[in-house]
Amino acid sequence: MELTAKEQEILSRCFLFQGLEEELGRELMDQGEKRLFSPGETIYSAHDFRQAIGVILYGKVQVHSPGGVLLNTLYPGSCFGVAALFHPTQRYVSTVTAQEESGILFYSGETLEKMFVRCPLTARNYISFLSQRIQFLNDKIGSFTAPTAQARLALWLLAHGPQPQVESYTQLSRELNLGRASLYRALESLEGEGIIRRQGNCIHLLSMEELETLAHAN
Repeated sequence: MELTAKEQEILSRCFLFQGLEEELGRELMDQGEKRLFSPGETIYSAHDFRQAIGVILYGKVQVHSPGGVLLNTLYPGSCFGVAALFHPTQRYVSTVTAQEESGILFYSGETLEKMFVRCPLTARNYISFLSQRIQFLNDKIGSFTAPTAQARLALWLLAHGPQPQVESYTQLSRELNLGRASLYRALESLEGEGIIRRQGNCIHLLSMEELETLAHAN
């Protein structure tokens, strides 16, 4: 399929195509399958999914846990589906839903294998992405087991920086397994110390070093 210049620009943000020569990148980008989803339509669910990476071309997509907890909100250039790609699983780990009309470009496992052979840099990009996800999940575990509200919040901020967007502070308190009052006290404390600055639902990280210290405090 032929992509527009705008779609190619968006795909260039995807981890797979980082560092590729422009002409080769365009050729590989064209190997995907484009699908459109209506607002509220389920893209992936536990037993209805494809073994493919989905890259968002336009729109907004949300990822929920099996229990309905919002895990992530994805925008153009972001991707999902890596967990089911080269794994014989019969169950997907989360539910992916279009929050507004969304265009998704899918790259199947077979397509990616051919891509890796033709351009080994894409395979390296894929491995690098998985390594980053492992680090992210380790930090996620830390955010649930850290001994203080400040430490949990600091770990979350470091994992989502440098300017994390919060869907809602109520949702964030659930994600960190904290009471809302504890979360607001931690936010006010970090802001009072000049470590962060809140601007609506955007949090600006002003001192990564101090956040690192808080995150790993015993």
